[in-house]
Amino acid sequence: MLVATLAALAAAALFAAAAALQHRSAGLVATAGSPRTGPEVTRFMAGTVRHPLWALGTAADVGGFALHALALRDGPLTLVQPLLVTGVVFALPLRQLLDGRRSRRGEVAWAGALAAGPVAFLVIATPANAAARSADVVPTIVLALVIGLGMTVCFVAGRRLGGARAALVLGTGAASAFAGVAGLLKETMGLLNHGAGTLVTAWPLYALVVVGLAGLVLAQLAYQAGPLSSSLPAITTVDPVLCLMIGVAVFDERFRNGPGDLVGEAVGLALVIVAAAGLTRSAAGPPGFRLPRSRKENRSPMTAPVASEAV
Repeated sequence: MLVATLAALAAAALFAAAAALQHRSAGLVATAGSPRTGPEVTRFMAGTVRHPLWALGTAADVGGFALHALALRDGPLTLVQPLLVTGVVFALPLRQLLDGRRSRRGEVAWAGALAAGPVAFLVIATPANAAARSADVVPTIVLALVIGLGMTVCFVAGRRLGGARAALVLGTGAASAFAGVAGLLKETMGLLNHGAGTLVTAWPLYALVVVGLAGLVLAQLAYQAGPLSSSLPAITTVDPVLCLMIGVAVFDERFRNGPGDLVGEAVGLALVIVAAAGLTRSAAGPPGFRLPRSRKENRSPMTAPVASEAV
């Protein structure tokens, strides 16, 4: 459990660095507004994968993914995923550092509260260090349909919206994908214990690749649509909630469920939701600010001032 906790915290830091760098790259890739049609999304992603900041963020993502896999090998989803929420404490200050902007007090306070929520949940819930179990078939199918539908709806709705609302919706879709990735990664690490041959002949590995790529696309579209303070709270809130459902329903993970425990756990999760909403409002910037949408508005993409950007 100690290895899982430390690995999850380190993964949270690397995922945070990746989010800040990839969000910065999304604002520098040439687009004529938010991508809405299929060809526009394709052109945007083609430009994104060639951007050096995106490549650097992807390298951080790979390191975070390896640590995430290590954490899920030794610990339950109900422990690992809530700890990843602490990444918001690293992501927002780093994104502001890239812009040369100082954090406001409200942002710092809400970011701290957003990280404190899952910590409070874990202290109360104390997930059991039980033996790993294989995924239950029926809950797996049901949650796979729910997550797939959620990703599709968020993608379609996000392309119809603009600005912070699009970032929020697309971030929710990305969070759904990342929750699916966490569940598939947990199952994949279990299969790896039976040998590489078992792993490469089973479907979870290939589903992991497909869902992971879909999550990356949704996240990058969310970063391009609006400030990080709109997309990141959605990602850090929806992801652990879905993973708690996956952990309990699919992998039969257990934690304290007495009346008092459930109340405390609900308070911890509620703090995450409230803090995410508060962080989004506090980082929205002064009335009348406008987020740069393309290189036409930022004539020099690597040097143009972006201090007006929300986060």
